Amino acid sequence: MKPLKLIMSAFGSYKGVTEIDFEKLDHGLFLITGDTGAGKTTIFDAMSFALFDHTSGDERDAKQMRSDFATPNDATEVTFVFEHNGIKYTVIRS
Repeated sequence: MKPLKLIMSAFGSYKGVTEIDFEKLDHGLFLITGDTGAGKTTIFDAMSFALFDHTSGDERDAKQMRSDFATPNDATEVTFVFEHNGIKYTVIRS
């Protein structure tokens, strides 16, 4: 599976809508790095939530992933676009 795009809305530590375009990374291998609390694990939580309705670890429940910054009108949603065996898939989960 090759991740292409991840869009998080009111998810985890991210305020509003955050988009990560993996296609802009020209290399087949990349590193997700940053300070403690920067949201690295949230990226994997969002992918896992989109695919399996669970976070990436046993420490967080999917229901806990709604952003503390979200307003009552903000939908918590993840869109994950990836490619597998030459076919593009889009998964949207809220």
